[in-house]
Amino acid sequence: MRDKLVFDVSHQCYPHKMLTGRYAEFDGLRQTEGISGFTNRFESDFDPLTAGHAGTAISFAMGLAEGLKGTSPEGEEDPWSVAFVGDSGLACGVAFEGLNQAGERKPRLIVVLNDNEWSIAKSVGAMARYLSRIRTSKTLQGTADRLISLAHKIPWLGDRIDEVGEVLRHVMVPGHVFEELGVNYVGPLDGHDLDGCMEAFRRIKRLGGVHLVHFLTEKGRGYEPASHDDERAHGVKPAKSSLVKVSRPWKANDPERKSFTQSFSDAICHLAEKDSRIIALTAAMPSGTGLDEFASRWPNRFVDTGITEQHAVALAGGMATGGKRPICAIYSTFLQRAYDQVFQEVALQEENVILALDRAGLVGQDGPTHQGLYDLAYLRTLPGIQLASPRDGADLQRMLEAALECGGPWSLRWPRGSVVHELSNPAGMRPDLIPGTAERLRDGCDGVIFALGAMVENALEAAEILSAEKIQLEVWDARFCRPLDTGALADASRRHPFIATVEEHALQGGFGSAVTEALADMGIVIPVSRHGVEDRFIQHASSREEQLQVCGLSSEELANQWRERIFETRSQNKLEQEPSS
Repeated sequence: MRDKLVFDVSHQCYPHKMLTGRYAEFDGLRQTEGISGFTNRFESDFDPLTAGHAGTAISFAMGLAEGLKGTSPEGEEDPWSVAFVGDSGLACGVAFEGLNQAGERKPRLIVVLNDNEWSIAKSVGAMARYLSRIRTSKTLQGTADRLISLAHKIPWLGDRIDEVGEVLRHVMVPGHVFEELGVNYVGPLDGHDLDGCMEAFRRIKRLGGVHLVHFLTEKGRGYEPASHDDERAHGVKPAKSSLVKVSRPWKANDPERKSFTQSFSDAICHLAEKDSRIIALTAAMPSGTGLDEFASRWPNRFVDTGITEQHAVALAGGMATGGKRPICAIYSTFLQRAYDQVFQEVALQEENVILALDRAGLVGQDGPTHQGLYDLAYLRTLPGIQLASPRDGADLQRMLEAALECGGPWSLRWPRGSVVHELSNPAGMRPDLIPGTAERLRDGCDGVIFALGAMVENALEAAEILSAEKIQLEVWDARFCRPLDTGALADASRRHPFIATVEEHALQGGFGSAVTEALADMGIVIPVSRHGVEDRFIQHASSREEQLQVCGLSSEELANQWRERIFETRSQNKLEQEPSS
């Protein structure tokens, strides 16, 4: 296929995969060693972009069109680039940046607008209303169609009849926003009429320039479960999934658990009852970030900005300047898109903004575009920001309370996973959540572990495994990545043969890096073992638990690594104590 097809986000790519040789592999969709739920250039030559974030397809496809100029054999036209974009993705600022440039340069570019009034959640904003007006202007569409039908009866128009038809449609049906950008608007058309779709593309390819073809579709049409819950059916996986279950025989009585997301939902609602200044914001992820309940109870204090993370963070900064206490709930991977706004509108202004980062860690089936493994690295360089991570539901609420009380910019991170309400010490017996203070959870003499966030549970479990083997490890909940508890680090380094750090984050620039930097600044020389995600993109797997195991972050894998480290240390000490011959 000479023409190139670029999917925006690419949740819509399943039929494309079936038609490009991957139909037989769908039993393994989104599973370990199976095909990705998104387009993936390392999976097929028909996927030019490994995608998962919204709004970028138009720019990338335009770049492809520019790059392919002049590559065709003499006498043949250059290939077309086609960007497949949803109505919510079109509202992204970067999508309009691409359209603006494309309207100026006129590459061989077709933008297919798949308008089903949904992203993951319902589409919001003025662009959604604009598209809705186009969608619902049945009278104008019908009038335009009748005029086009009459035009077909004028014999002298000849081959130009299709062009005249499009002109008449533009006059009668809204589409002027795109036309003013220099983009030829075609539509709205029935996206479920295959013959009509094919004919529209044949007409467009006879013309040059940039075209936006607006198709009206129904999300999940033909798939019964989607008709009952559009949001849950947005990313479909096989009905039966062989998820890896990690057994924990040393924990016979596992307390009732809930997701970190639900714990955040409970906490923010609890705090909002007492503080009317709290505003909750999200970027098209009200359900995924746990804000559905908040939105239902306080609709006037909830803002869904659509897929516009940059706008959401800047908006939060402005709200804070106006006296509100915004809590901006965004997936870790999507906050990457708003880094400049975190810098300028939040950190530089020293604003009272709380960033609540869900999916901060490994995410299982969604794969490398959605792994939240870089937020500590890109945030801890910013002066004045507090970076914290709760080990359980109780500390999640306590950290939100501390952030509201202390003020200034805060970022809290938690992974996609379940959590107990109280892990180890009861909440009422814990030290105050003062920035830069860690909490010791377990005593030991064979080494000391500083773990961050959800990894505290795995570190404690690993220590329990080793305790049965007469190996005693001291375990701390670091609680903060910035600022660190340098006093606890210095004290522990004097009492132990090694320090280990554990984080569900990339090793480069993360919590472990912060610890080694702090030790170096204090002039402390001690062996440090950093446990995190190594320097590679982590592909999708059936579950987060399986990815933790592969990355050496499961309780069993941590125990194995620390056992080996301690045996090596003991053997070295024994050799040093033996008299030389």
